[in-house]
Amino acid sequence: MDNCKTLLLGGSGIDDMPSFRDLEWNACRTGYATPYSDGVVWYKERDDGIIFIPRHGMKGRRFGPSRTQYAANLMAARLLGVRFVIATSAVGSMHKRSVKVGSLFVPSDYVDETGRDDNLFGSGIIVHANPHPAFSEGLRRVLKKAYAEHRDVFSGELGEGTYVCIPGDRFGTRAEGRKRADYGDVVGMTVCPEASMALQLAMHYAVAAFPVDYNFDANHGAQTEKVMKGLFRPEGVPRYLEDVVGEVKCLAYLPPDQLVNNIIVDDPGRIDNRFLRSIADDIIRMYCEGS
Repeated sequence: MDNCKTLLLGGSGIDDMPSFRDLEWNACRTGYATPYSDGVVWYKERDDGIIFIPRHGMKGRRFGPSRTQYAANLMAARLLGVRFVIATSAVGSMHKRSVKVGSLFVPSDYVDETGRDDNLFGSGIIVHANPHPAFSEGLRRVLKKAYAEHRDVFSGELGEGTYVCIPGDRFGTRAEGRKRADYGDVVGMTVCPEASMALQLAMHYAVAAFPVDYNFDANHGAQTEKVMKGLFRPEGVPRYLEDVVGEVKCLAYLPPDQLVNNIIVDDPGRIDNRFLRSIADDIIRMYCEGS
């Protein structure tokens, strides 16, 4: 698996990174339409194989977390040759003492409360992905190492733990927040079904989460905007992410262990989407042939 590409999947700040700013937008047509989207994914690609996809679409064609085309985004990345995914996520902190606003949080696990269907293939093959671990440990190590080298970017200590993913687009109630604080450290709206779908596509996936408010104070007001501007100044998170993708480019791709012995082949010809069918054929070759 030579020349495996890396995807930066996110929004705020990433398309303003100097290395992406002047690049042209390109369209990848996945054919994976939903009632809310047509399956067309816009992306930018650098000469070194680093791709940026805005998770929620582009201005004039944006999707809220409950309507985002998660499947199409990841399919497009896979079709473009991506095998490593660094996702970014603005989140709320559940615990003021241990997860500070303006810090970096690298989730090690997640709780999916979205109710979104994460069955990517639908039929043809059955993928019993075993998310232990839930995120790529290799990519998590890269994210944490880069934090140590860019400690000045963040206003708090590095956090690790559980990301609780809620449906969106609304924030949680106070009762929901109290409940979630018993088993989660941060709350966000986008990691699920992304993490599961990336794994089904045999891609390594990890998240750089940025706490921009505390759960009970969640809003898009002036204080949150101030935190975002502080994090995503040119010498802030963009500089951190440049080092992250530089390290990821040095990684050798190995198919994720979480799919070993967990692919049941039925009839891949039943997969309606031709692009998804070709991806399924590749995954079958990786995990099933010769076993």
